[in-house]
Amino acid sequence: MNKASFFSRFIAWLVDGFAMAVIAILLSLLLSGLTGVARGTDSFLLSAAAGTLGVMVWFAILILQFLYFGYYWNKSGQSIGMKLTGIKVIRQDGNLMSYIRAALRGTFGYWVSGLIFGLGYIWAAFDGEKEAWHDKIFDTWVVEAQ
Repeated sequence: MNKASFFSRFIAWLVDGFAMAVIAILLSLLLSGLTGVARGTDSFLLSAAAGTLGVMVWFAILILQFLYFGYYWNKSGQSIGMKLTGIKVIRQDGNLMSYIRAALRGTFGYWVSGLIFGLGYIWAAFDGEKEAWHDKIFDTWVVEAQ
């Protein structure tokens, strides 16, 4: 198995991130009118509702990310970005991840890798096994799809 290059991983990450960003922007736009009205008043109730909606949008994006990566990586090992770049993620034993492992890798694992200025992602460029921090946490490799 040939490990995926840092560049192909980066492009796949950008494509998937763009897809998530578009959905996040659409969700935010749907609710921005309501939150804008709430901010323009002195009503505590409306301000609290606006804050609650903001938290709900963040939570919805978290759930979407969990579902997105859980589904694609469990089904084929390839997210949309990975399909475009010809790479896939597998367990180190060669099998696909379980749904929960895949979903946690794409949420918790990605957050850990991005926590300190993205150092966990950059790690893959210098690591002998080409593993990012989320790969090390979840025992995965990103390889060229065959």
